[in-house]
Amino acid sequence: MSVRIGTSGIPAACKGKSTLDGVKCVSDLGLDAFEIAFVRNIYLIEESARKVGEIAKKLDISLSCHAPYYINLASINPSVIVKSKKFIADTLRIADAMGAKIAVVHAGFYMGQPKSQVFELIKNACLEFKSKAKLGIETMGRQKQFGSVDEVARLVEECGNVSPVIDFAHIHARTNGGLKTKDDFKAILDRFDGLGVSPIHCHMTGIKYRDGNEKHHLAISSFEPDFRLLANVLRENSYNATIICESPLMEQDALLFKKWVTNQTKL
Repeated sequence: MSVRIGTSGIPAACKGKSTLDGVKCVSDLGLDAFEIAFVRNIYLIEESARKVGEIAKKLDISLSCHAPYYINLASINPSVIVKSKKFIADTLRIADAMGAKIAVVHAGFYMGQPKSQVFELIKNACLEFKSKAKLGIETMGRQKQFGSVDEVARLVEECGNVSPVIDFAHIHARTNGGLKTKDDFKAILDRFDGLGVSPIHCHMTGIKYRDGNEKHHLAISSFEPDFRLLANVLRENSYNATIICESPLMEQDALLFKKWVTNQTKL
């Protein structure tokens, strides 16, 4: 087992607010992964990204980054697709500059189109990108969004440059509370481990949901889903995984999950 655990964005406890400060802070906390969240804009230039990558390498911090949320590769508006592709290309360029392994993307929405048609639109768009970093397509938590486990798995199979981003909270919400047992978590990890994905990039947070749709994030102490089950699965098997915490108690929950994985606290 090789499991890295980190935060999405700069920890709240971090005294500095720069990306470099964030990398140093997660290291000081005893974590070993950091996802740079370009939620609204790509705020790093290549020179700054290279400096971030140098510090991360020195501190043994695995880097990833998250593309802006304003992406829809299946939009019925052609200009939205053009802008979406630029967001992704710019994110991948910065990811390569810093040596990040994956750039996370919310791929799009169905918008009343047949799901098979949306899949082809997103697949063909994904195939256009060339980078050292993998294009990470995230499992999504609403019925109107592209990103079921099956859709992401099929993209991985058909696009050599695509890697999955397994958001367990999104899966839990989309399946209306479907992650209930260790076997539920293991089946998802096995699905992608069987495709040769290593490490498997994952997101973790508690989630409020209704009717198969996510509402908002919760602390992992909500046990929606119960990430103690995931910790057991990771500890009992030989997966290589990176777990990025997105909960409202980001660094606290990342450290709590680390204790669960390493069996330092009672489950």
